[in-house]
Amino acid sequence: MAKSQTPVTPTWVALHVPDDHTLARLRGAGTGSTRFVACGGGRDAVVISPLQRGLAALDSLGVPVEDGHSVLADHSRQELIVVVEDGWVHLWEDVPGVRVLSLGSWLLVPVQGIEGSYAAHWLSLPAHDIPALWRDQERDPSLGLMSARVTPRALHDALATVDRPVIAPAAVS
Repeated sequence: MAKSQTPVTPTWVALHVPDDHTLARLRGAGTGSTRFVACGGGRDAVVISPLQRGLAALDSLGVPVEDGHSVLADHSRQELIVVVEDGWVHLWEDVPGVRVLSLGSWLLVPVQGIEGSYAAHWLSLPAHDIPALWRDQERDPSLGLMSARVTPRALHDALATVDRPVIAPAAVS
């Protein structure tokens, strides 16, 4: 039987469990592999639990699995973190398993040039290199310059689709 030459399109759900090599690297990452970054500055972080639910929402939304979307996994807490434009906290108020880190909150992120750790792992790097602001010792680092390509309303609607119960059609007698 001939092998198919059709490329396989990766999915977000496939990122739920890292491969053994990546898992070992993330678990062995030292304390210098991550740092806290202030939320705000035009960006919020939507935290979705469990991780697989958030990944399914990104697949439902049709977000391609590639860098530029500013998406993190916290494997220790089984949470997906998506950086979005601020101003949408009200959208998530009644959504179970979702919280928003906004101005006054802090987010653990990988440092520049590092994949991260088990608690903060880039699934999709920001669109551009980690801003120079993060390396500035005089100011606290901020999410403000990070790309936010996932639209909050679209993510909310995709999560609602994932959460919608599937009802089997009634059997015809």
